[in-house]
Amino acid sequence: MEEQYIGNYRVLKKIGAGGSARVYLGVHKDVPNLKVILKILSDPRLAERFKQEADKLALLDGHANICRIKHFFNHGDDIVIAMEYIDGVSLEDKIKEEGRVPIAESVKIIMDVLDILEFAHEREIYHRDIKPSNIMIDKRGQVKIIDFGIAKGKSDPSLTLAGTACGTPAYMAPEQFTPTEDTDYALVDVYATGTTLFHMLTGELPFQAENEFALRDAKIFNEPPKPRSINSGIPKDLESIILKSISKDPAQRYQSAREFRHALKAVAADKAVKQTSTQEVPVTAAPTVPRTPPRRKFSRIILGIAAVLTVVVAFAIYKFAIMTPEPTSPTSPGPVVLLSPGDNQTLVDNERPTLTWQPTAGEGASYILQYATNADFTDAKTIAGLTDGSFTFADGLANNTYYWRIYPMSKDQVRGEPSPTWSFIVDVGPTPIPKGTFAVTVRPSGNIYVDGRLIGSNRSSASATLDTGMHTVRVVNDASQEKQREESFRIDAGRTVRREYSFTVPPPKPKEQTVEVRVGSNPRGASIYIDGELQAHKTNYTFFLKRGTHSIRATLLLGEDELEKADTLSIVTDSTHKVFFDFLK
Repeated sequence: MEEQYIGNYRVLKKIGAGGSARVYLGVHKDVPNLKVILKILSDPRLAERFKQEADKLALLDGHANICRIKHFFNHGDDIVIAMEYIDGVSLEDKIKEEGRVPIAESVKIIMDVLDILEFAHEREIYHRDIKPSNIMIDKRGQVKIIDFGIAKGKSDPSLTLAGTACGTPAYMAPEQFTPTEDTDYALVDVYATGTTLFHMLTGELPFQAENEFALRDAKIFNEPPKPRSINSGIPKDLESIILKSISKDPAQRYQSAREFRHALKAVAADKAVKQTSTQEVPVTAAPTVPRTPPRRKFSRIILGIAAVLTVVVAFAIYKFAIMTPEPTSPTSPGPVVLLSPGDNQTLVDNERPTLTWQPTAGEGASYILQYATNADFTDAKTIAGLTDGSFTFADGLANNTYYWRIYPMSKDQVRGEPSPTWSFIVDVGPTPIPKGTFAVTVRPSGNIYVDGRLIGSNRSSASATLDTGMHTVRVVNDASQEKQREESFRIDAGRTVRREYSFTVPPPKPKEQTVEVRVGSNPRGASIYIDGELQAHKTNYTFFLKRGTHSIRATLLLGEDELEKADTLSIVTDSTHKVFFDFLK
């Protein structure tokens, strides 16, 4: 469609086209600075999927790093999504330009991507096509994810045939090539994000093959190369994180985007510490001293020694004859060695962490512990009088990163320097949603759907654990008179809702009995016509025909002559009937 306007938007240029949509850059006719991306459905058969994309973008509108939907409308016979215009470059273009993206920048970008995916996954929406071309970086360096065109919600009806893959093969997880109802698309997104990080740091993909089928087999049966074998500058701990994220076994990957992001956060912090500790101190060259002749040099040495002895003797006389001894000043205690938990460690299940350190201030010393929610300690809380090298936080911590430091106190109450700051997070996960149980019985069996999700195929009973609230059940039996039954129901916490459905299924029609008929000829290979229709098989062959009268004809090409013979067969009994044509008589 080459029109000047699409709805209220003036088309600036066409920027792409694919199998499902045409894409334009446009501007609102009344707001010249409001640029948008106009995505126009090309294939009407995909209208439902297109609507789902718009619906998911609207649901995810609460995250600033997800490309936002501005408008969804019909333009003539076309369906249009107007989306936020991102003034920047795709990660794919960045990789093409730079070859390899610097380590710190790569980790930062992927942590932002995982933060976005964590937000979407909490709303049970899975992208399923994470790759560099779907990751944008705007002029301010902000990372955004685009193209939720094949994203899937947990309760979405399937718009793709079972066993059919969706995604980009180079970034797809092994199980994504032949998906099932049990495929965990959160782990699919983890795999694709890990593959993207591999590509950013090495400039290469972990698996490459001539076609999709060879690529699938490589991912299923082979192990990826180690990133450090391609780029030796990658830290070992970061390599381990990448390999874990792209494990071919979903159970061996990070089990959530949050877990993956926390692992990268720890590596990023460790790397910063290493960089700080290995900074070089500039060395100033000693000034050049003119060489002194040997005799003059020797005389100067003698005079210097004499002057030093004079000073020492004078100080000793002053010290012991004049000055009164004073008590020794208390010394400042040495620094504290922190033991556990490790820096940036993630604790789970509302653990009550025990902080331990190596006492260094000597016998009779104590320690002051401070903790805060920021590294500047502007909101620090202080716990004093600790003596045994450990402290258990009795009230627990939840869903926040806390920063810690320890001051040693000598027995003379001299306060030493604080320990290095370290931090950890206790991750209790999202607040669980109250659930109940739904149980359904079907007579005779049928396909059972709850909220559009199949929970039983050709089953007479099924059950599911569901969140509290309203749900919909649909039971389908195509052989019945009713075809399907549908009902809404409510789930309350800890309760079980039961439903029973019956279908009226007419008795099966009795199968019409057939009788074995053997048709032969001499010579063999004659074409057979039964009731005027040419059969796929030639003589000699056995057919099964209904009772009644049938005409049977056979033709045979013998030399240059085409011979034909015919017979009428009346089938009245269940015994085997034989028809034989002799073309040599």
